[in-house]
Amino acid sequence: GPAGDGAAEAAAIGLDRDSVVLLVGGAKGITARFAATLAGAARCRVELLGRTPVPAAQDEHPHARTAKDLRAALVASGLKNPAEIERTVRRIQGEREVRQTLRTLGELGSPARYQSVDMLDAEAVHRAVKEIHAEYGRLDGIVYAAGVIEDKLVADKTAESFERVYGTKVDGARTLLEATADLPDEPKFVVLFGSIAATLGNRGQSDYAAANDALEALGGRWPAGRSVTVHWGPWAPTGDHDGMVTPELMRDYARRGIALIDPEEGTLGLLRELAWGRPGTAAVVHTASGW
Repeated sequence: GPAGDGAAEAAAIGLDRDSVVLLVGGAKGITARFAATLAGAARCRVELLGRTPVPAAQDEHPHARTAKDLRAALVASGLKNPAEIERTVRRIQGEREVRQTLRTLGELGSPARYQSVDMLDAEAVHRAVKEIHAEYGRLDGIVYAAGVIEDKLVADKTAESFERVYGTKVDGARTLLEATADLPDEPKFVVLFGSIAATLGNRGQSDYAAANDALEALGGRWPAGRSVTVHWGPWAPTGDHDGMVTPELMRDYARRGIALIDPEEGTLGLLRELAWGRPGTAAVVHTASGW
């Protein structure tokens, strides 16, 4: 039958079941949500790259659903070091999210694959992009969202922390640009995920603003039908994912009258921007009140 919400937009962008879209930044959070929007709209093939290890087919602690239950299960299995327990809990939760995303995309009719790639390993990035293109003979769209989930949109990080998060973001984007520039044909669209957290948070985050500017400048150099950097406002939590907003931050936003983006609306809004947005626009800001 016809695809669901966003089908008209997908058609306008030129996406169909044969199309291949690469999403970088993990099979989690907003990236996963946008992948699901693409799947529902076009049933295109979805290739996901992220840092989480590729999960085993089976969950190692299927009955321990919460972080608290997982900690107890790990302690019972003999783990003693608290830092190792926390790392393992995070890994298991990350792998669960990847599994869930692949399941969701499959149910929506999109063949999907997840690969674990460190975006700072240029060789691995080039290889992954080349192999995907070689396998399908095309790469129709790219969404670069690496580094977004780690932000937590918290304003009180150290300069070193910002350097690390944003260095990762910008260097990874540059590597991906170089890898796709080698391909024989250019993608229909490239989307880079920026953030307007800088304008909502501490004014003194010049490194933060600089990184988003760098991302935008990179986007402008990308050979693509449409290249756009989206500076997202804060997202509302979705299901079992906490968005990127801690409860404290949510209260702070509420006090300042800053609404949170509804995930369904946000991802469809991006699809609409790709379909009907002004071609020359290099960057858009998306908040809960729209563009």
